[in-house]
Amino acid sequence: MRIRFDGWNLYVTVSVLVAAGAFVAPVAMHFSVESLSAAVRFTARTSAILFILAFTASALARLYPSGPTLWQRVNRRFLGLAFATSHFIHAGFVIAYSLQGPEQYAEALTPDMIVVGSIGYALIILMAATSFQTTARWLGTKSWRLLHTVGVHWLWLQFLVAFGKRASTGQAIYWLFIGLLLAAMGARLVAGRLKPVASP
Repeated sequence: MRIRFDGWNLYVTVSVLVAAGAFVAPVAMHFSVESLSAAVRFTARTSAILFILAFTASALARLYPSGPTLWQRVNRRFLGLAFATSHFIHAGFVIAYSLQGPEQYAEALTPDMIVVGSIGYALIILMAATSFQTTARWLGTKSWRLLHTVGVHWLWLQFLVAFGKRASTGQAIYWLFIGLLLAAMGARLVAGRLKPVASP
């Protein structure tokens, strides 16, 4: 029996893998401050990867129609929900980090970062809640499109700024994520300028 890696199977599998990966360091290091910091970084990166996959799904399918990009577009909703789950796991570790190492937490997060992050989480909740036909229909097409357009661009900018700050401190891996985020936005802009292909 073949198990299809899409839909809810995709969502559950990715969510379980993210959660399992995030708990490796804390469990091995008895939930020390360092291990919680590692879990925060890990989930920030998994969230970014899943966000980029959902963010570029339609654009890549339009620019480079193929099996993988069409699969990505079909599963955009589940990639988005997996991103939301990953980012709430991230929030859980941020809270644990703040309790276990309040001094390090105060140094790492400024009040403005908390405000921006809180807005981001509010948008994630709203977008996740309206990712289903019933709630999307209740919200209405125009309002749904506005919410999701504002939401994804807010989160894109939030990731870009957060990773930019990390990269400026010499953490080279974040330059890779910055490049991916810029490429993702570029793909969306180019795809948005393409004229619809006329039917024969």
